[in-house]
Amino acid sequence: MQPEWGQASRVQDGPRPLSSHADAQLARNSVSIEPTTSELPVTDLSVVGDRPRPGRLRRIPFSLQLKAALVGADLVATICGLAIATAVTTWAGWTDPHAERLLPTALASLPIWPVLYAHQGLYQARRISRRLEEVRRIVNSVLAGILVLAGISVLLQEELSRSWLVVVALSVTATLVLERELARRVINEFRARGVMTRRVVIVGRNEEATEVASALGEHRELGYQVVGFVADVPIGPVIDLRAGHDLGPYLGRTTEVLDLVRATKASGVIVATTGIDQESANRLIRDLTREGLYVELTSAMRDISSSRISVRPLGRYPVMCVEPVAQFSWRRVAKRGFDLVAASIGLVLVSPILLLSALAIRVTSGKGVIFRQERVGKDGVPFELYKLRTMVHDAEERLAELQAMNEAAGPMFKMTDDPRVTRVGRLLRATSIDELPQLFNVVKGDMSLVGPRPALPNEADQWDEALWERLRVQPGITGMWQVSGRYTASLETYARLDLSYVDNWSLVTDLAILARTVGVVLKRRGGA
Repeated sequence: MQPEWGQASRVQDGPRPLSSHADAQLARNSVSIEPTTSELPVTDLSVVGDRPRPGRLRRIPFSLQLKAALVGADLVATICGLAIATAVTTWAGWTDPHAERLLPTALASLPIWPVLYAHQGLYQARRISRRLEEVRRIVNSVLAGILVLAGISVLLQEELSRSWLVVVALSVTATLVLERELARRVINEFRARGVMTRRVVIVGRNEEATEVASALGEHRELGYQVVGFVADVPIGPVIDLRAGHDLGPYLGRTTEVLDLVRATKASGVIVATTGIDQESANRLIRDLTREGLYVELTSAMRDISSSRISVRPLGRYPVMCVEPVAQFSWRRVAKRGFDLVAASIGLVLVSPILLLSALAIRVTSGKGVIFRQERVGKDGVPFELYKLRTMVHDAEERLAELQAMNEAAGPMFKMTDDPRVTRVGRLLRATSIDELPQLFNVVKGDMSLVGPRPALPNEADQWDEALWERLRVQPGITGMWQVSGRYTASLETYARLDLSYVDNWSLVTDLAILARTVGVVLKRRGGA
Protein backbone atom coordinates (compact mmCIF):
# COMPACT_ATOMS: atom_id res chain seq x y z
CA MET A 1 0.00 0.00 0.00
CA GLN A 2 1.26 3.43 -0.91
CA PRO A 3 -0.35 6.64 0.30
CA GLU A 4 -2.40 8.49 -2.27
CA TRP A 5 -0.97 11.78 -3.47
CA GLY A 6 -1.51 14.33 -0.78
CA GLN A 7 -3.20 12.38 2.00
CA ALA A 8 -1.33 14.45 4.48
CA SER A 9 -0.44 14.77 8.10
CA ARG A 10 2.52 16.25 9.86
CA VAL A 11 5.10 14.14 11.69
CA GLN A 12 6.67 15.83 14.68
CA ASP A 13 9.36 13.26 15.35
CA GLY A 14 10.62 10.23 13.48
CA PRO A 15 13.33 7.60 13.40
CA ARG A 16 16.66 7.95 11.64
CA PRO A 17 16.19 9.17 8.06
CA LEU A 18 18.49 6.93 6.01
CA SER A 19 18.67 3.25 5.19
CA SER A 20 19.28 0.82 2.36
CA HIS A 21 17.36 0.00 -0.80
CA ALA A 22 16.79 -3.46 0.64
CA ASP A 23 15.01 -2.00 3.70
CA ALA A 24 12.74 0.05 1.44
CA GLN A 25 11.93 -3.09 -0.56
CA LEU A 26 10.76 -4.75 2.69
CA ALA A 27 8.15 -2.02 3.11
CA ARG A 28 7.07 -2.21 -0.54
CA ASN A 29 6.69 -6.00 -0.80
CA SER A 30 3.22 -6.36 0.60
CA VAL A 31 -0.34 -7.04 -0.47
CA SER A 32 -2.63 -4.03 -0.43
CA ILE A 33 -6.35 -4.49 0.16
CA GLU A 34 -8.34 -1.45 -0.87
CA PRO A 35 -11.39 -0.29 1.06
CA THR A 36 -14.86 -0.84 -0.25
CA THR A 37 -15.43 2.90 -0.56
CA SER A 38 -14.03 4.58 -3.62
CA GLU A 39 -12.53 7.60 -1.91
CA LEU A 40 -10.74 7.90 1.41
CA PRO A 41 -11.43 10.88 3.66
CA VAL A 42 -8.43 13.01 4.52
CA THR A 43 -8.60 12.89 8.29
CA ASP A 44 -5.57 14.84 9.41
CA LEU A 45 -4.45 17.47 6.94
CA SER A 46 -1.79 20.02 7.67
CA VAL A 47 1.21 21.63 6.06
CA VAL A 48 4.48 23.07 7.31
CA GLY A 49 3.58 25.77 9.77
CA ASP A 50 0.02 24.46 10.09
CA ARG A 51 -1.33 27.60 8.45
CA PRO A 52 -5.00 27.46 7.42
CA ARG A 53 -5.71 27.71 3.72
CA PRO A 54 -7.60 30.87 2.83
CA GLY A 55 -10.88 31.01 0.96
CA ARG A 56 -12.09 28.16 -1.16
CA LEU A 57 -8.89 26.12 -0.97
CA ARG A 58 -9.77 25.28 2.62
CA ARG A 59 -12.70 23.16 1.41
CA ILE A 60 -10.80 21.35 -1.36
CA PRO A 61 -9.03 18.15 -0.20
CA PHE A 62 -5.29 18.50 -0.51
CA SER A 63 -5.14 15.22 -2.43
CA LEU A 64 -7.30 16.77 -5.17
CA GLN A 65 -5.18 19.92 -5.22
CA LEU A 66 -2.02 17.88 -5.69
CA LYS A 67 -3.55 15.67 -8.36
CA ALA A 68 -4.73 18.76 -10.20
CA ALA A 69 -1.22 20.18 -10.03
CA LEU A 70 0.19 16.92 -11.40
CA VAL A 71 -2.32 16.89 -14.24
CA GLY A 72 -1.29 20.45 -15.10
CA ALA A 73 2.41 19.59 -14.93
CA ASP A 74 1.88 16.52 -17.11
CA LEU A 75 0.00 18.61 -19.64
CA VAL A 76 2.78 21.22 -19.75
CA ALA A 77 5.37 18.44 -20.19
CA THR A 78 3.30 16.96 -23.02
CA ILE A 79 3.01 20.32 -24.78
CA CYS A 80 6.78 20.80 -24.43
CA GLY A 81 7.36 17.34 -25.91
CA LEU A 82 5.07 18.06 -28.86
CA ALA A 83 6.74 21.42 -29.45
CA ILE A 84 10.24 19.90 -29.28
CA ALA A 85 9.27 17.15 -31.71
CA THR A 86 7.81 19.68 -34.15
CA ALA A 87 10.88 21.93 -33.95
CA VAL A 88 13.33 19.04 -34.38
CA THR A 89 11.58 17.42 -37.35
CA THR A 90 11.04 20.76 -39.07
CA TRP A 91 14.66 21.82 -38.55
CA ALA A 92 15.93 18.44 -39.80
CA GLY A 93 13.64 18.53 -42.82
CA TRP A 94 11.92 15.26 -41.88
CA THR A 95 8.44 16.73 -42.18
CA ASP A 96 6.50 19.48 -43.88
CA PRO A 97 8.29 22.79 -43.18
CA HIS A 98 4.90 24.37 -42.40
CA ALA A 99 4.67 23.31 -38.77
CA GLU A 100 1.30 25.01 -38.34
CA ARG A 101 -0.29 22.11 -40.22
CA LEU A 102 0.47 19.90 -37.22
CA LEU A 103 -1.18 22.34 -34.80
CA PRO A 104 -4.84 21.20 -35.14
CA THR A 105 -3.95 17.55 -34.51
CA ALA A 106 -1.73 18.40 -31.55
CA LEU A 107 -4.30 20.72 -29.96
CA ALA A 108 -7.14 18.25 -30.44
CA SER A 109 -5.14 15.57 -28.64
CA LEU A 110 -4.36 17.62 -25.51
CA PRO A 111 -7.53 16.76 -23.50
CA ILE A 112 -6.94 13.06 -24.16
CA TRP A 113 -3.38 12.83 -22.78
CA PRO A 114 -4.37 13.21 -19.07
CA VAL A 115 -7.03 10.53 -19.60
CA LEU A 116 -4.36 8.17 -20.91
CA TYR A 117 -2.11 8.96 -17.93
CA ALA A 118 -4.96 8.35 -15.49
CA HIS A 119 -5.81 5.06 -17.23
CA GLN A 120 -2.22 3.90 -16.62
CA GLY A 121 -2.49 4.73 -12.92
CA LEU A 122 -0.03 7.63 -13.01
CA TYR A 123 -2.12 9.51 -10.45
CA GLN A 124 -2.20 6.63 -7.93
CA ALA A 125 0.95 6.72 -5.81
CA ARG A 126 0.72 3.07 -4.79
CA ARG A 127 1.03 2.05 -8.46
CA ILE A 128 4.13 4.13 -9.20
CA SER A 129 6.17 3.84 -6.01
CA ARG A 130 9.01 2.37 -8.08
CA ARG A 131 10.62 4.65 -10.65
CA LEU A 132 10.92 1.87 -13.21
CA GLU A 133 7.22 1.07 -12.89
CA GLU A 134 6.38 4.73 -13.38
CA VAL A 135 8.56 4.91 -16.51
CA ARG A 136 6.90 1.77 -17.88
CA ARG A 137 3.46 3.31 -17.42
CA ILE A 138 4.61 6.56 -19.03
CA VAL A 139 5.87 4.65 -22.08
CA ASN A 140 2.54 2.80 -22.36
CA SER A 141 0.65 6.09 -22.13
CA VAL A 142 2.78 7.75 -24.80
CA LEU A 143 2.39 4.82 -27.20
CA ALA A 144 -1.36 5.05 -26.75
CA GLY A 145 -1.10 8.80 -27.35
CA ILE A 146 0.66 8.20 -30.65
CA LEU A 147 -2.28 6.05 -31.77
CA VAL A 148 -4.62 8.85 -30.70
CA LEU A 149 -2.65 11.38 -32.76
CA ALA A 150 -2.83 9.09 -35.79
CA GLY A 151 -6.59 8.66 -35.31
CA ILE A 152 -7.21 12.40 -34.98
CA SER A 153 -5.19 13.08 -38.13
CA VAL A 154 -7.45 10.69 -40.03
CA LEU A 155 -10.57 12.44 -38.72
CA LEU A 156 -9.16 15.88 -39.56
CA GLN A 157 -7.81 14.59 -42.88
CA GLU A 158 -4.35 15.89 -42.00
CA GLU A 159 -1.41 13.82 -43.17
CA LEU A 160 1.17 13.24 -40.41
CA SER A 161 4.80 12.40 -40.93
CA ARG A 162 5.93 9.10 -39.42
CA SER A 163 9.16 10.79 -38.45
CA TRP A 164 7.19 13.36 -36.46
CA LEU A 165 5.26 10.63 -34.62
CA VAL A 166 8.49 8.80 -33.73
CA VAL A 167 10.13 11.98 -32.43
CA VAL A 168 6.93 12.87 -30.55
CA ALA A 169 7.07 9.48 -28.78
CA LEU A 170 10.68 10.06 -27.74
CA SER A 171 10.38 13.72 -26.76
CA VAL A 172 7.09 13.41 -24.83
CA THR A 173 8.47 10.39 -22.95
CA ALA A 174 11.63 12.32 -22.08
CA THR A 175 9.79 15.45 -20.90
CA LEU A 176 7.32 13.40 -18.85
CA VAL A 177 10.03 11.33 -17.18
CA LEU A 178 11.93 14.51 -16.31
CA GLU A 179 8.81 16.24 -15.01
CA ARG A 180 7.77 13.22 -12.94
CA GLU A 181 11.27 12.93 -11.45
CA LEU A 182 11.11 16.56 -10.38
CA ALA A 183 7.63 15.97 -8.92
CA ARG A 184 8.88 12.89 -7.08
CA ARG A 185 11.74 14.87 -5.56
CA VAL A 186 9.40 17.63 -4.41
CA ILE A 187 6.96 15.15 -2.87
CA ASN A 188 9.79 13.21 -1.19
CA GLU A 189 11.08 16.46 0.27
CA PHE A 190 7.63 17.23 1.66
CA ARG A 191 7.44 13.76 3.18
CA ALA A 192 10.92 14.04 4.67
CA ARG A 193 9.66 17.14 6.48
CA GLY A 194 6.65 15.24 7.77
CA VAL A 195 4.08 16.58 5.29
CA MET A 196 1.86 14.43 3.06
CA THR A 197 2.21 11.26 5.08
CA ARG A 198 -0.34 8.56 5.83
CA ARG A 199 -0.86 7.73 9.50
CA VAL A 200 -0.93 3.96 10.00
CA VAL A 201 -1.35 1.49 12.84
CA ILE A 202 0.69 -1.71 12.76
CA VAL A 203 -1.00 -4.90 13.94
CA GLY A 204 1.55 -7.24 15.50
CA ARG A 205 4.29 -7.17 18.09
CA ASN A 206 6.95 -9.50 16.67
CA GLU A 207 10.18 -9.15 14.69
CA GLU A 208 8.34 -8.70 11.40
CA ALA A 209 6.24 -5.82 12.74
CA THR A 210 9.35 -4.20 14.20
CA GLU A 211 11.27 -4.43 10.92
CA VAL A 212 8.38 -2.98 8.90
CA ALA A 213 8.04 -0.06 11.32
CA SER A 214 11.78 0.54 11.24
CA ALA A 215 11.85 0.51 7.43
CA LEU A 216 8.94 2.96 7.20
CA GLY A 217 10.62 5.28 9.70
CA GLU A 218 13.93 5.19 7.88
CA HIS A 219 12.36 5.74 4.45
CA ARG A 220 10.23 8.80 5.04
CA GLU A 221 9.87 9.21 1.27
CA LEU A 222 7.46 6.25 1.31
CA GLY A 223 5.00 8.56 3.04
CA TYR A 224 4.04 6.73 6.25
CA GLN A 225 3.86 7.72 9.89
CA VAL A 226 3.53 4.81 12.33
CA VAL A 227 1.32 6.05 15.17
CA GLY A 228 1.45 2.85 17.23
CA PHE A 229 1.10 -0.91 17.53
CA VAL A 230 -1.87 -3.15 18.23
CA ALA A 231 -1.30 -6.64 19.62
CA ASP A 232 -2.94 -9.12 21.95
CA VAL A 233 0.12 -9.13 24.22
CA PRO A 234 0.06 -6.02 26.42
CA ILE A 235 3.47 -4.36 26.40
CA GLY A 236 5.10 -0.94 26.41
CA PRO A 237 6.65 0.97 23.51
CA VAL A 238 8.04 -1.13 20.67
CA ILE A 239 11.82 -0.83 20.50
CA ASP A 240 14.12 -1.57 17.59
CA LEU A 241 16.59 -3.81 19.42
CA ARG A 242 19.35 -3.25 16.83
CA ALA A 243 19.24 0.56 17.02
CA GLY A 244 17.64 1.06 20.41
CA HIS A 245 15.06 3.39 18.86
CA ASP A 246 11.48 3.78 20.06
CA LEU A 247 9.30 2.86 17.09
CA GLY A 248 5.95 3.70 18.62
CA PRO A 249 3.63 3.09 21.57
CA TYR A 250 1.50 0.03 22.34
CA LEU A 251 -2.11 1.12 21.72
CA GLY A 252 -4.27 -1.84 22.68
CA ARG A 253 -5.64 -5.23 21.67
CA THR A 254 -6.69 -6.33 18.19
CA THR A 255 -10.37 -6.42 19.20
CA GLU A 256 -10.16 -2.65 19.77
CA VAL A 257 -8.33 -1.82 16.54
CA LEU A 258 -11.17 0.06 14.86
CA ASP A 259 -11.67 2.39 17.83
CA LEU A 260 -7.89 2.84 18.15
CA VAL A 261 -7.56 3.75 14.48
CA ARG A 262 -10.28 6.36 14.86
CA ALA A 263 -8.74 7.72 18.05
CA THR A 264 -5.32 8.13 16.45
CA LYS A 265 -6.82 9.55 13.21
CA ALA A 266 -5.03 6.85 11.21
CA SER A 267 -6.17 6.17 7.67
CA GLY A 268 -4.67 2.72 7.21
CA VAL A 269 -3.51 -0.44 8.94
CA ILE A 270 -0.50 -2.65 8.25
CA VAL A 271 -0.90 -6.23 9.45
CA ALA A 272 2.24 -8.24 10.22
CA THR A 273 0.86 -11.60 9.13
CA THR A 274 3.25 -13.61 11.29
CA GLY A 275 2.13 -11.69 14.35
CA ILE A 276 -1.59 -12.49 14.24
CA ASP A 277 -3.68 -15.63 13.76
CA GLN A 278 -5.61 -16.23 10.55
CA GLU A 279 -9.10 -15.80 12.00
CA SER A 280 -8.22 -12.46 13.60
CA ALA A 281 -6.59 -11.25 10.37
CA ASN A 282 -9.70 -12.03 8.32
CA ARG A 283 -11.94 -10.30 10.82
CA LEU A 284 -9.71 -7.22 10.86
CA ILE A 285 -9.67 -6.99 7.07
CA ARG A 286 -13.46 -7.15 6.84
CA ASP A 287 -14.04 -4.64 9.63
CA LEU A 288 -11.45 -2.12 8.49
CA THR A 289 -12.14 -2.13 4.77
CA ARG A 290 -15.87 -1.80 5.47
CA GLU A 291 -15.05 1.45 7.28
CA GLY A 292 -13.10 2.83 4.30
CA LEU A 293 -9.59 2.08 5.61
CA TYR A 294 -6.73 0.66 3.58
CA VAL A 295 -5.29 -2.59 4.90
CA GLU A 296 -1.85 -3.85 3.98
CA LEU A 297 -0.63 -7.36 4.71
CA THR A 298 3.08 -8.05 4.96
CA SER A 299 4.34 -11.13 3.18
CA ALA A 300 7.02 -12.31 5.66
CA MET A 301 9.42 -12.09 2.69
CA ARG A 302 12.10 -9.47 2.44
CA ASP A 303 14.63 -8.40 -0.18
CA ILE A 304 12.54 -10.02 -2.94
CA SER A 305 11.90 -7.64 -5.83
CA SER A 306 8.19 -6.95 -6.29
CA SER A 307 8.68 -7.45 -10.05
CA ARG A 308 9.19 -11.18 -9.33
CA ILE A 309 5.97 -11.48 -7.32
CA SER A 310 2.47 -12.07 -8.65
CA VAL A 311 -0.79 -12.87 -6.86
CA ARG A 312 -3.13 -15.66 -7.98
CA PRO A 313 -5.97 -17.61 -6.36
CA LEU A 314 -5.30 -21.03 -4.85
CA GLY A 315 -8.70 -22.31 -3.79
CA ARG A 316 -10.00 -19.83 -1.24
CA TYR A 317 -6.57 -18.31 -0.68
CA PRO A 318 -4.85 -15.56 -2.67
CA VAL A 319 -1.22 -16.68 -2.81
CA MET A 320 1.93 -14.87 -3.89
CA CYS A 321 4.04 -16.56 -6.53
CA VAL A 322 7.76 -15.74 -6.65
CA GLU A 323 9.50 -16.19 -9.98
CA PRO A 324 12.69 -18.29 -9.74
CA VAL A 325 16.09 -16.63 -10.03
CA ALA A 326 17.27 -16.78 -13.65
CA GLN A 327 20.45 -18.86 -13.78
CA PHE A 328 21.20 -18.97 -17.52
CA SER A 329 19.43 -16.56 -19.80
CA TRP A 330 19.88 -13.89 -22.42
CA ARG A 331 20.26 -11.38 -19.59
CA ARG A 332 23.59 -12.86 -18.55
CA VAL A 333 24.84 -12.77 -22.14
CA ALA A 334 23.64 -9.17 -22.47
CA LYS A 335 25.29 -8.25 -19.17
CA ARG A 336 28.63 -9.67 -20.30
CA GLY A 337 28.33 -7.90 -23.64
CA PHE A 338 27.51 -4.62 -21.94
CA ASP A 339 30.42 -5.03 -19.50
CA LEU A 340 32.88 -5.77 -22.29
CA VAL A 341 31.83 -2.84 -24.49
CA ALA A 342 31.46 -0.32 -21.64
CA ALA A 343 34.75 -1.32 -19.97
CA SER A 344 36.65 -1.13 -23.26
CA ILE A 345 35.27 2.32 -24.03
CA GLY A 346 35.92 3.36 -20.45
CA LEU A 347 39.57 2.33 -20.62
CA VAL A 348 40.07 4.45 -23.72
CA LEU A 349 38.40 7.47 -22.11
CA VAL A 350 40.24 7.27 -18.77
CA SER A 351 43.67 6.33 -20.15
CA PRO A 352 45.00 9.92 -19.79
CA ILE A 353 43.85 9.95 -16.15
CA LEU A 354 45.52 6.58 -15.53
CA LEU A 355 48.79 7.76 -17.07
CA LEU A 356 48.88 10.97 -15.02
CA SER A 357 47.99 9.07 -11.83
CA ALA A 358 50.68 6.45 -12.50
CA LEU A 359 53.24 9.20 -13.04
CA ALA A 360 52.25 10.90 -9.76
CA ILE A 361 52.56 7.62 -7.83
CA ARG A 362 55.94 6.85 -9.42
CA VAL A 363 57.37 10.30 -8.62
CA THR A 364 56.08 10.53 -5.02
CA SER A 365 56.45 6.96 -3.71
CA GLY A 366 58.67 5.00 -6.08
CA LYS A 367 58.11 1.84 -8.07
CA GLY A 368 55.02 -0.30 -7.93
CA VAL A 369 52.25 1.74 -9.55
CA ILE A 370 49.73 -1.11 -9.79
CA PHE A 371 48.66 -2.89 -6.61
CA ARG A 372 47.67 -6.52 -7.15
CA GLN A 373 45.62 -8.39 -4.58
CA GLU A 374 43.96 -11.79 -4.52
CA ARG A 375 40.18 -11.65 -4.26
CA VAL A 376 37.39 -14.23 -4.31
CA GLY A 377 35.47 -14.31 -7.59
CA LYS A 378 32.39 -16.03 -8.97
CA ASP A 379 31.84 -19.56 -7.60
CA GLY A 380 34.72 -19.02 -5.17
CA VAL A 381 37.41 -18.94 -7.88
CA PRO A 382 40.26 -16.60 -6.82
CA PHE A 383 41.50 -13.88 -9.17
CA GLU A 384 44.00 -11.03 -9.09
CA LEU A 385 42.39 -7.61 -8.65
CA TYR A 386 44.11 -4.48 -9.97
CA LYS A 387 44.21 -1.08 -8.30
CA LEU A 388 46.42 1.98 -8.41
CA ARG A 389 48.69 1.84 -5.37
CA THR A 390 47.51 4.33 -2.76
CA MET A 391 49.43 3.01 0.27
CA VAL A 392 53.01 2.62 1.39
CA HIS A 393 54.85 -0.52 0.29
CA ASP A 394 54.58 -2.31 3.66
CA ALA A 395 50.85 -1.64 4.07
CA GLU A 396 49.91 -5.34 4.38
CA GLU A 397 52.47 -5.92 7.15
CA ARG A 398 51.15 -2.94 9.16
CA LEU A 399 47.50 -4.04 8.96
CA ALA A 400 47.58 -6.08 12.19
CA GLU A 401 48.55 -3.10 14.33
CA LEU A 402 45.56 -1.10 13.03
CA GLN A 403 42.83 -3.71 13.51
CA ALA A 404 41.73 -2.13 16.79
CA MET A 405 40.75 1.04 14.86
CA ASN A 406 38.67 -0.76 12.23
CA GLU A 407 35.51 1.22 11.44
CA ALA A 408 33.86 -1.44 9.27
CA ALA A 409 31.71 -4.34 10.39
CA GLY A 410 32.66 -8.00 10.49
CA PRO A 411 35.74 -9.21 8.65
CA MET A 412 36.06 -6.09 6.48
CA PHE A 413 38.61 -3.36 7.30
CA LYS A 414 37.96 0.34 6.81
CA MET A 415 39.64 3.31 8.46
CA THR A 416 38.95 6.96 7.67
CA ASP A 417 42.43 8.31 8.43
CA ASP A 418 44.51 5.28 7.57
CA PRO A 419 48.19 6.26 8.19
CA ARG A 420 49.32 3.85 5.45
CA VAL A 421 47.68 5.93 2.71
CA THR A 422 50.04 8.24 0.81
CA ARG A 423 49.29 11.89 0.04
CA VAL A 424 48.62 11.13 -3.64
CA GLY A 425 46.69 8.04 -2.56
CA ARG A 426 44.22 10.12 -0.55
CA LEU A 427 43.30 12.09 -3.65
CA LEU A 428 43.01 8.94 -5.75
CA ARG A 429 40.76 7.31 -3.15
CA ALA A 430 38.60 10.40 -2.68
CA THR A 431 37.91 10.52 -6.42
CA SER A 432 37.78 6.69 -6.83
CA ILE A 433 40.48 6.95 -9.52
CA ASP A 434 42.35 4.12 -7.78
CA GLU A 435 39.51 1.77 -8.81
CA LEU A 436 39.86 2.44 -12.56
CA PRO A 437 42.36 -0.38 -13.27
CA GLN A 438 39.58 -2.80 -12.36
CA LEU A 439 38.23 -2.10 -15.84
CA PHE A 440 40.98 -4.48 -16.98
CA ASN A 441 39.47 -7.11 -14.66
CA VAL A 442 36.10 -6.54 -16.33
CA VAL A 443 37.57 -6.97 -19.81
CA LYS A 444 39.32 -10.18 -18.67
CA GLY A 445 36.02 -11.53 -17.34
CA ASP A 446 37.07 -11.70 -13.67
CA MET A 447 34.62 -8.95 -12.66
CA SER A 448 31.53 -7.12 -13.80
CA LEU A 449 30.85 -3.39 -13.74
CA VAL A 450 28.11 -4.02 -11.17
CA GLY A 451 28.03 -6.78 -8.57
CA PRO A 452 28.84 -7.64 -4.96
CA ARG A 453 32.05 -6.29 -3.49
CA PRO A 454 35.02 -8.58 -4.31
CA ALA A 455 35.99 -10.07 -0.96
CA LEU A 456 39.41 -10.96 0.39
CA PRO A 457 40.06 -14.67 1.08
CA ASN A 458 40.36 -14.05 4.84
CA GLU A 459 36.97 -12.30 4.79
CA ALA A 460 35.34 -15.19 2.91
CA ASP A 461 36.72 -17.63 5.49
CA GLN A 462 34.52 -15.93 8.11
CA TRP A 463 31.30 -16.00 6.08
CA ASP A 464 28.35 -18.18 7.00
CA GLU A 465 26.60 -20.38 4.46
CA ALA A 466 24.08 -17.70 3.46
CA LEU A 467 26.76 -15.14 2.60
CA TRP A 468 28.47 -17.55 0.22
CA GLU A 469 25.40 -17.17 -1.99
CA ARG A 470 26.80 -13.81 -3.13
CA LEU A 471 29.37 -15.74 -5.18
CA ARG A 472 26.69 -16.89 -7.61
CA VAL A 473 27.47 -13.78 -9.69
CA GLN A 474 30.67 -12.01 -10.59
CA PRO A 475 31.91 -9.36 -8.17
CA GLY A 476 31.62 -5.78 -9.36
CA ILE A 477 33.53 -2.51 -9.41
CA THR A 478 30.43 -0.95 -7.90
CA GLY A 479 27.29 -2.42 -6.37
CA MET A 480 24.33 -1.93 -4.08
CA TRP A 481 26.45 -1.99 -0.94
CA GLN A 482 29.16 0.25 -2.37
CA VAL A 483 26.81 3.06 -3.38
CA SER A 484 25.16 2.94 0.05
CA GLY A 485 28.50 3.92 1.61
CA ARG A 486 27.79 1.79 4.68
CA TYR A 487 31.26 1.06 6.05
CA THR A 488 30.04 0.95 9.64
CA ALA A 489 26.88 -1.00 8.83
CA SER A 490 26.35 -4.39 10.37
CA LEU A 491 27.50 -7.53 8.60
CA GLU A 492 23.80 -8.43 8.32
CA THR A 493 23.11 -5.27 6.27
CA TYR A 494 26.18 -5.93 4.13
CA ALA A 495 24.91 -9.45 3.44
CA ARG A 496 21.32 -8.39 2.79
CA LEU A 497 22.29 -5.77 0.22
CA ASP A 498 24.54 -8.13 -1.70
CA LEU A 499 22.12 -11.05 -1.55
CA SER A 500 19.27 -8.79 -2.62
CA TYR A 501 21.26 -7.88 -5.71
CA VAL A 502 22.15 -11.51 -6.44
CA ASP A 503 18.50 -12.59 -6.31
CA ASN A 504 16.94 -9.63 -8.12
CA TRP A 505 19.53 -8.21 -10.51
CA SER A 506 18.62 -7.01 -13.98
CA LEU A 507 20.22 -4.85 -16.65
CA VAL A 508 18.01 -1.95 -15.60
CA THR A 509 19.14 -2.40 -11.99
CA ASP A 510 22.77 -2.33 -13.14
CA LEU A 511 22.20 0.92 -15.03
CA ALA A 512 20.50 2.46 -11.98
CA ILE A 513 23.43 1.48 -9.72
CA LEU A 514 25.94 2.87 -12.22
CA ALA A 515 24.00 6.15 -12.26
CA ARG A 516 24.02 6.27 -8.46
CA THR A 517 27.74 5.56 -8.48
CA VAL A 518 28.35 8.79 -10.37
CA GLY A 519 26.62 10.72 -7.60
CA VAL A 520 28.56 8.85 -4.91
CA VAL A 521 31.88 9.65 -6.59
CA LEU A 522 31.00 13.31 -7.11
CA LYS A 523 30.03 13.60 -3.43
CA ARG A 524 33.28 11.81 -2.47
CA ARG A 525 31.63 9.11 -0.40
CA GLY A 526 31.13 5.40 -0.83
CA GLY A 527 33.64 3.08 -2.30
CA ALA A 528 34.59 -0.52 -2.09
